[in-house]
Amino acid sequence: MSRLMPGRVRQEGIELYESGQLSVKELENQTLYLTVADEDFVYSLKDEAISCSCETFAKKHYCEHLAAVEYFLKNDVQGKEFAEELKEESQRHLARQQRAYFGGIFLDRILPKSEDLEVKYQLSVEGQLLLFDQNIDWTLKISRLPDQRSYIIRDIGAFLKTVKRRSSYQIGKNYYERLTLSSFDEASQDLITFLWSLVPEKSVLESEVLVHFGRHLRLPLAYVEEGLDMLQSLSEFSFSYDGRDYQEIFLSPFDASAGLYHVKVQVEQDWMMLMIEEKDKRVLFHGAYFLKENHLYRVLPQQEGLLKAIQDISSTEGIYKTVQVDLEDRDKLALSLLEFQEIATIEAPKNFIIQDFKPIFSISRAASGNLEMKLVLQFPKNKVHSKEELDNLPFATHPYHLEQVLIAIQKAGFHGQFDAVHAPLEQDQMYAFFAQTLPNLRRLGRVELSDELENLVVESRPWVKLGLSGSLLDVAFDFTGIAQNEVDAALHALLSEEHYFTTQTGQVLIFDEETKKISQTLANLRAQYDGQGHLKLNRLAAYQLSQVFETNEGVTFSQSFQELAHDLTHPEEFKLPQLPIKAELRDYQELGVKWFSTLDKYGFGGILADDMGLGKTLQTIAFLTEVLEQDSRVLILAPSSLIYNWKEEFQKFAPHLDVSVIYGHKAEREDQLAQGSQIVVTSYASFRQDSDLYRKESYNYLILDEAQVMKNAQTKIAQLLREFEVDNCFALSGTPIENHLREIWSIFQIVMPGLLPQKTEFGKLSAQEVSRIIRPFVLRRKKEDVLDELPDLIEINVLNELSDEQKAIYLAQLKQMQENIAHSSDAQINRQKIEILSGITRLRQICDTPKLFMGDYHGTSGKMDSLKELLARLKEGNHRVLIFSQFRQMLDLIEEELEELDLTSYKLTGSTPAHQRQQMTRAFNTGRRDAFLISLKAGGVGLNLTGADTVILVDLWWNPATEAQAISRAHRMGQTETVEFYRLITRGTIEEKIQELQESKKNLVTTVLDGNESRASMTVEEIREILGIS
Repeated sequence: MSRLMPGRVRQEGIELYESGQLSVKELENQTLYLTVADEDFVYSLKDEAISCSCETFAKKHYCEHLAAVEYFLKNDVQGKEFAEELKEESQRHLARQQRAYFGGIFLDRILPKSEDLEVKYQLSVEGQLLLFDQNIDWTLKISRLPDQRSYIIRDIGAFLKTVKRRSSYQIGKNYYERLTLSSFDEASQDLITFLWSLVPEKSVLESEVLVHFGRHLRLPLAYVEEGLDMLQSLSEFSFSYDGRDYQEIFLSPFDASAGLYHVKVQVEQDWMMLMIEEKDKRVLFHGAYFLKENHLYRVLPQQEGLLKAIQDISSTEGIYKTVQVDLEDRDKLALSLLEFQEIATIEAPKNFIIQDFKPIFSISRAASGNLEMKLVLQFPKNKVHSKEELDNLPFATHPYHLEQVLIAIQKAGFHGQFDAVHAPLEQDQMYAFFAQTLPNLRRLGRVELSDELENLVVESRPWVKLGLSGSLLDVAFDFTGIAQNEVDAALHALLSEEHYFTTQTGQVLIFDEETKKISQTLANLRAQYDGQGHLKLNRLAAYQLSQVFETNEGVTFSQSFQELAHDLTHPEEFKLPQLPIKAELRDYQELGVKWFSTLDKYGFGGILADDMGLGKTLQTIAFLTEVLEQDSRVLILAPSSLIYNWKEEFQKFAPHLDVSVIYGHKAEREDQLAQGSQIVVTSYASFRQDSDLYRKESYNYLILDEAQVMKNAQTKIAQLLREFEVDNCFALSGTPIENHLREIWSIFQIVMPGLLPQKTEFGKLSAQEVSRIIRPFVLRRKKEDVLDELPDLIEINVLNELSDEQKAIYLAQLKQMQENIAHSSDAQINRQKIEILSGITRLRQICDTPKLFMGDYHGTSGKMDSLKELLARLKEGNHRVLIFSQFRQMLDLIEEELEELDLTSYKLTGSTPAHQRQQMTRAFNTGRRDAFLISLKAGGVGLNLTGADTVILVDLWWNPATEAQAISRAHRMGQTETVEFYRLITRGTIEEKIQELQESKKNLVTTVLDGNESRASMTVEEIREILGIS
């Protein structure tokens, strides 16, 4: 609002503005700071905050400078913007104040008042059980401390809500006070919290818990004991019924000691009488509890049936309920007393008191060959050897137990009861008798065998010793109790999965479950029988055996075996000499060298599977400097783009080693190979062409860089390498698994043949089982775990829309594919997979630009427009960028756009010669040119391009591992800048589906390495999902 001032002063202000003597310094905190005619002026929408440095304003609170500012804010374009911004900021400030005000009110509501922390109230309770009630009515009372008077809570539900809401409550006639939970004593707090969980939040006239309009509380059956415990913890507790008052209730399970039932057996001349006396008690909760005085007894579930049967007896005689029983059912009646004694005191003749027994089975072999069994029933004070002795016992026996014993004797093949006979045992019956029949009898009682029968079975577990024997593992079995010349036959029976072995003397050697597990494990590891009780198997199984048998007391390990198993699990303990290498290894890199050396010590190979950018090349070179001798030779295979990189790394870190790169025409390669260098580096393609030449050479070490190129076992290069003879082999790959478990199987078939089973058996293994087998032979570290100092990686998805021309072409292509597939079966889709994937590739090309396959396309591309905008911003920030695309023609189009933006670039594709790749990489890292265009498949591995701080992925690839490789060209050791990674994604297209598919494959690189689940390549379901076919 304008201030009142003389017209002359206001006109002077306008002249100051028009003469250009007003300038704005800044706008901050709802205040505009200006300079007007060399005076400092502060303007605000709050009058009291307006000030000017001139004398006039100090005296009159207005001046020509204020007039100039007000005119500026009303009439100047920029001034109007400042005025609007001041207004908006003032409104925002006011809104913040209002929110803060209401926030303060909210906090005041939820925070306890200081006086609430003082204990001012406590609860007490009185219980009453009326004549026909099944539950106790509890009345709650409240006391104001220190006053001992208590006031009945007439509506318990309302009281509970009042406490929860921290509202005021009427106590008696004279007090109306605010109640909070913390203002009650601890016992009262526990009860209130407990009742909050029981009482419904919504008000009801009657509920299971609150009755008589909320005046009384009843505990539900499920909460009786917990509730009683809390009620009795209150300051005062009382309970009354049948005219008596109690200050305590005792709770216990119901049994005979309660004295509520008495059972009497009376024997007459022609019958017996079962008489049951039921003492006075109150039944609560429909029979779930009995109440006697102040003892509450909980009826157990197993007692309910018997109590119900007693309740149903209608015949009575005085104080007894009676049941007449026939004399022939004496044993049954005696047996029933076992049930009654759980709930009642018993009064019966001595011969009705059942005594139980323990059977003793004494078995021997007669001269005829028959087996003879003597059954003895061992009672507490008697032994029974015959049916006659059993019938003359002065007490009853447990008929069901005796029946169980006699049935067991019959099932064991014996005929008779106390003196039973079994036909002679045939040879093929021996195992079943000793391993099954006798254990069944032992579960019932004691089995005593004659010495002759005892000697027929050998139950001792064999001792197993694991050791090293040359290049193999030796497993020796020692079967105690059988002749040495029968050990081989016994071992053969065990390996044939027999349950037992019968010796020449007729003895039976029973293989227990632990021994069978040992045998099965060895069979799974493809152990071969070697005679004399020994098995031989590949040393590669040492780690697995040490893990499986670690806690088995029947297996011992030789000293050399223990050292091998220990070294495989603790490579960090390997003692490295001083390495002749010109580099300071990081701790994890030194561990990598130790891991190499540990495996090499035992003739094992392995896979170094560190993340891209962690220096797998340097670790390998360091290892070679440690192990190479004068006559040692090494063959290193790598993608053609990396062979000169290896040469350069050797020159940098180990210039004393003799290294040659084999590359060029056939004649050149032959000449280079003939020079006989100690270390030979060549490409996989050259090796495939010259495999005959390399077979004539002898190599100690084979190093396979970017070994995922062998993931398909059917390729020619994989077949050649499986046949190639070399002392030891190591593979390097940041992504040993990209899509399938079998990819790592293919690599290990070259690196360590024999470690994994054949392909069919391997396919049956779970990811966890594969992980357990390969664990010592794979070393994997992730960047985030070992490189704390690596700069941040920022991932950004840049979304763009199809242009109208693009969209028409895209939808036509998509519709055609959907119509072709919509009604196809899974089998038909599988047969058409190549054609379908080709169509999907066409959709991806359209997302880039239809120009990739339509030469006459002159429309626009949403992705190209988005890329140009991004490149322009990156140029302004002086960023240097790597641009990846799967499509060579897309790189050509981007190259044209870079020229229009006055940006220089290199371009690397599958046809770029290896030496030229190295030259471009070196030049880019030294600062030459602004961008590097790279074919995703050709340049995704091995390149070190830390000269870039930005990576752009123009078109998504199915596998996130490929994407990670692209990122790692820049985000790796040696990078000092934060790396930004941009994905260009076209909305509403197949590219969004690809991104979802990537997420499902995100952990495939570490699938087996971490022991997690695996997955296959694109399934029929995924194809349907990607094409939007339900």
